[in-house]
Amino acid sequence: VWNRCEAATAAHGYIVAKAAAGVPLDALRVVPTGDALRVQGQSMAGALVVPAYGPQGLQSLQLIPPPGAGKKLNLPGAPMAGASFTVGEVVPGAPVALCEGIGQAWACWQATGNAAVVCFGWGNVGKVAADLRQRDASARLVLVPDVGKEESAAEIAQTLQCAVAYMPQGEVQNFDANDLAQRDGHDVLAGLLEAATEPPKPEPRYKLL
Repeated sequence: VWNRCEAATAAHGYIVAKAAAGVPLDALRVVPTGDALRVQGQSMAGALVVPAYGPQGLQSLQLIPPPGAGKKLNLPGAPMAGASFTVGEVVPGAPVALCEGIGQAWACWQATGNAAVVCFGWGNVGKVAADLRQRDASARLVLVPDVGKEESAAEIAQTLQCAVAYMPQGEVQNFDANDLAQRDGHDVLAGLLEAATEPPKPEPRYKLL
């Protein structure tokens, strides 16, 4: 499927809908018009294709139709567990945002210029964060949860010593970084990411002699 896809362009409906002009597109592709690929009975022709990379390389694909043409789906038979895709370049010492989807990651990259990692669903964030932490113990990992995922984000942050950039209070369920950037501007999202806080480190335990 990946090999028969075409290069993505900024004119794709999903990229336009996410106000993602200027984001890196060289690693993204599109299922050709008329392609026979169907997932769950839904035609994938014209879908944006986001590669999902695991430790061994290309592991799966996420297929995102243009708005109104169907729902976001993953390639059957190719597990997403632990897979990720990075928008921008990870620079040692610079913050790395971890998001559920590519729309949020685009917004974080646009706001700060720092790398943002797509985790393909909240259930993958802890695993991806753990892998990144293992690769760089001093990395500043910033979890960017959608509204409704705050408690889980706090637990992951405590375990892995990540920072968390919470969406403003009072927003509707699933409100995310892309929603914030489109509504209030990238400077507001940048401020929220820069203000991300880390949980307190656990108190050391002293052994009584």
